[in-house]
Amino acid sequence: MDARLVDFDPFDDGMQTEGDVGAQSEAPQEDFAASVRRQFEPHGALARATDGFVTREGQVAFAQAVARTIESRGTLVIEAGTGTGKTFAYMTPALMSGCKVIVSTAGKSLQDQLFNKDVPAVKRVLGSCADVAILKGRNNYLCQHRLEMMAQGGTFKTREEVEQHRRIRIFAQQTRTGDITEMHGVPETSPVWHYVTSTKENCLGKECEYASECWVNRARARARAADVVVVNHHLFLSAVADMTEGMPEDARLLPKADVVVFDEAHKLPEIASSFFGNELSTWQLRQLLREMKLSLLTKYRTYRQDDLQNRIRQAAVESARPIEEVAKEAQFAVPLKGWDELINDINHRVDEVILQAGLSGLVEGEDKNVVELKDADKLGACVERLGGACRTLVEPLELIVELDEEVANQTENLKAFALSFATWASWLADVQKAEKEGADKVRWLSCRRDELRFSETPLQVADNFRKLRESQAQSAWIFTSATIATGGENFAHFLSQLGLEGAETHLWASPFDYRSQSMIYVPRNMPESVQGGRRSYITALMRECWPVIDLLAGRTFILCTSNEAVQLATEVLQDLIDANDRDYTILAQGSDSRKHLIDAFREQANTILIATMSFWEGIDIKGDKLSLVVIDKLPFAPQNDPVLKARCRWIESQGKDPFETYQVPLATIALKQGAGRLIRSEYDRGILIVGDKRILPGAKRYSRGMLESLPPFVRTQTLGRVLDFWRYPDRPS
Repeated sequence: MDARLVDFDPFDDGMQTEGDVGAQSEAPQEDFAASVRRQFEPHGALARATDGFVTREGQVAFAQAVARTIESRGTLVIEAGTGTGKTFAYMTPALMSGCKVIVSTAGKSLQDQLFNKDVPAVKRVLGSCADVAILKGRNNYLCQHRLEMMAQGGTFKTREEVEQHRRIRIFAQQTRTGDITEMHGVPETSPVWHYVTSTKENCLGKECEYASECWVNRARARARAADVVVVNHHLFLSAVADMTEGMPEDARLLPKADVVVFDEAHKLPEIASSFFGNELSTWQLRQLLREMKLSLLTKYRTYRQDDLQNRIRQAAVESARPIEEVAKEAQFAVPLKGWDELINDINHRVDEVILQAGLSGLVEGEDKNVVELKDADKLGACVERLGGACRTLVEPLELIVELDEEVANQTENLKAFALSFATWASWLADVQKAEKEGADKVRWLSCRRDELRFSETPLQVADNFRKLRESQAQSAWIFTSATIATGGENFAHFLSQLGLEGAETHLWASPFDYRSQSMIYVPRNMPESVQGGRRSYITALMRECWPVIDLLAGRTFILCTSNEAVQLATEVLQDLIDANDRDYTILAQGSDSRKHLIDAFREQANTILIATMSFWEGIDIKGDKLSLVVIDKLPFAPQNDPVLKARCRWIESQGKDPFETYQVPLATIALKQGAGRLIRSEYDRGILIVGDKRILPGAKRYSRGMLESLPPFVRTQTLGRVLDFWRYPDRPS
């Protein structure tokens, strides 16, 4: 066993050095798991450093299981109910081990919470000197080069975008990290963010004049040197996939870890599915063209004749040909059209592709498998012409790529688009053949706001994820979430998705007294389903919820399963607020960044937050600020989702029931996440309203299992009982 695992004592100043270990080799050494357990005892380090600390056996058992897994370099999967204290349970043994640790989360909100609050708290309790860093994807950091480029020659579509850019420039002068989540006043959906952040494709790297000051470079250097790095799942997958044997440490995105912890592990299969797939969008192409136009028309409105002449002379010398002959060929390479016309040609081809997609049966807001398209071969021909237009622009760009690093990067990106469009054109030319050749994948198109997205998604990621883990075979792997198991302690769904054969599994329930702290209410007057129309369904739900919302004076999360439901709920609820002359504030998703909406909810009184699936998890609001959670429908994936349909067919081909083995577990985990926003401490009280009557026992064959997966709330279908539960907290429910 690694000596570092047994030499930590929170009563000392910190970790002993390897030299100290030898001097004490004859002293009895405490078992690592037992040493970890000692920190959680009534007089241990946590109790001495934390007011009101209570030893929770679930948390202690969790921490010991992690300790054993670190020792054995094994694989551990744990569901720990809300309030178990997951962060302390896995971070305590991780810090005590002295190992290199990577903690990965699904979303930026928990990532920020871990780095800014939770991990520092564990360090302080243990007296640990571990260096902790946070690392996000590069598009989460401002790019100084692109900021300056937009300031010099950028064009914006609206005055609002101009004002947003001005605010971002002020923020850039004040921030130390460049992390855009620190920025207030610019919605995360603003198109301006695209022009002030970079991607792997448009980053200039070492050639950038701001390379030494780059916030991305600084964050990555900090991460490589740190003992503990907090990342997100997609970044972790990308970093490990890019690692090669013998890669220099300074070339790695992340350090090679001894311990990898996936918090919010229930999201990992979905994120891995996206990571191991491929995506191509006309929106990305249009953004590239806009950037190219800015670069080319600013610096190369016409070819710089002196540069062109120098290249002609050089080519003549190298080829030992007459300069006039080379010059004549070069003149043919110079486009007869200007840069803006060439770029406009590509944009026209994009419009042609989108129009043909509509004629092929793809409507706005829809996702469709390519095999379901009408005249897919005609769409393929349009895509081929689009790729050809990209290649037409690439040819003259080759003359200047050596003169300009930025144009060189853009040209490489345009080549990649041309190649991808050629591939998609061949698939669309014969979709049946393409489907047979890629039976383990689904190829599908989606249309949003006059933009088209081409996606290729694997139907299972277990094999890919297994290979990725094998590349880090010496690491201990810990997967944890409040929602992994389905139907009791059944981990089969999660384990099969990631190929975690032989993993050790545990489930520790929440320590909260849900029967006295909470109630679930399913209004008996709700329509059976949304078949009568989503507007009438949401209207009915908001009216059923209004007496409870009004009793609580806001303090409500309304969690919806679609963006349309968010908009409808906002409209109906605002009408109820106005009609009853109440001073309640509605915070709707999309009006500001996720972080600032949550901060505003915490800080303001009489507030109602209405949001969709990205707010169902990773939000921790304790106390009386949040007392009511409303869930509009059971969160089944949309039945017209092409990935879902293809995956169900694939599961069926394996001889299994796709609804029972895939769709129900998926919806159950999502429902548990949404319900988990309600009770966040042993002092909270709250009400959960579920508008969907399919959750009632006997309504569907899956109803009871789904209901039983939730915490043991008191259950009712009577409004009066809900109101009494809140008004008379000491009265038995």
